[in-house]
Amino acid sequence: MKLKVSDKHILLRAILTAIFFVIAVVAFTVGVTSIGRKVSGYQLIEGKTDAEALTYNNAVHYKYWLEGSSNQIKRGIRGLVAEYTPVLSAAYKQLDHQNTYTGHVSIGTINRNLGKEVSVSPELYAILQDAYARTLDRKGFNMFAGALYDAWRSILILEDPEDFDPLENGDQARRISAIAEAVNDLDNFSLEFLPDNTVRFSLSEEYQTFCTQYEIDSFALDLNVLKDAYMLQWIGSSMVEKGYRYGYLFTEEGLALNTSDRGTLGYDLYVLENGEERPYASMDLDGVFSATTLTAWGMGSDYGYSIDADGALHFRSEHFNVQTGEFSEVSLSLTVISSDMDLVDTVCTAVWLDNLGSESELDKAARELEGQGVVVSYILQSSV
Repeated sequence: MKLKVSDKHILLRAILTAIFFVIAVVAFTVGVTSIGRKVSGYQLIEGKTDAEALTYNNAVHYKYWLEGSSNQIKRGIRGLVAEYTPVLSAAYKQLDHQNTYTGHVSIGTINRNLGKEVSVSPELYAILQDAYARTLDRKGFNMFAGALYDAWRSILILEDPEDFDPLENGDQARRISAIAEAVNDLDNFSLEFLPDNTVRFSLSEEYQTFCTQYEIDSFALDLNVLKDAYMLQWIGSSMVEKGYRYGYLFTEEGLALNTSDRGTLGYDLYVLENGEERPYASMDLDGVFSATTLTAWGMGSDYGYSIDADGALHFRSEHFNVQTGEFSEVSLSLTVISSDMDLVDTVCTAVWLDNLGSESELDKAARELEGQGVVVSYILQSSV
């Protein structure tokens, strides 16, 4: 069958074509204009591109409440970006225990200058002092355990980690046990706090010999499980000091810090189901609060796996007991929320709870904390 285009009503069709063209152009223009339109509410604030820290916007997310016209909100975002970028840059770079950066003295700089005096920023000096005090408390945190975390990461990142798991590999079990013993001998480490924000970090000859024997080349000084908490606390406090109170910060791994005393935020609680993490509940939280979730599978992290051994499922992540290098295997998911504690205290509380060795100990400690106004929610591994 042949199709023939009619030559009737040519003028009418031309007029209609022109009208539809104009409508299409107007609709397209309106669509393009609305793409960049901003409405009142929480706006994502990201730091400017930094060649030395290309992924720092992935490490922490910052949202801030702005209202007004679209142009007013855009101006507000630009102003926030200008204030937020140097704060994010300083916190991200200075808390890095491996790398060095132009214009910033990092923990990595200290690790690379053993036995030498290193001048750091007042912020980093205070954080190191706080971390050192928490290390001496021996309640689940050790700032000198870099080798132990590196040993577990070397297993966690493997495509087939089961063959290297300590439950299946005796050599790895002995290696992790030996490293745990070495890093928990605090006589192996000396961190001196000198005047004018100067520190000096040294390793004992015995520890250096141990590292040579076990072919350990990782840096000892490492904020590990508290690094992100210190980062968010640093950024949040700095932005509030600059006059920006109505924001909140969070990470994909479950940390959240709300610096605003108005409005309500939702915080999701997660569980692992058929190998997929999903929220099982959501809490509406008012005012300033800090929150953290620790999961046995390592929520939001690339590091984590499970192994079926001895007729049971064992989860592996970076949430192990730093004193032994082993896992308590009590909680599957554990959340701590507080309106009184700062984020570092909240995370330390969660780490302490996560290291408890039995369900009864965890239940008792959780009830005591709840009596003090701390929210504790958890799912036991025995329930899955």
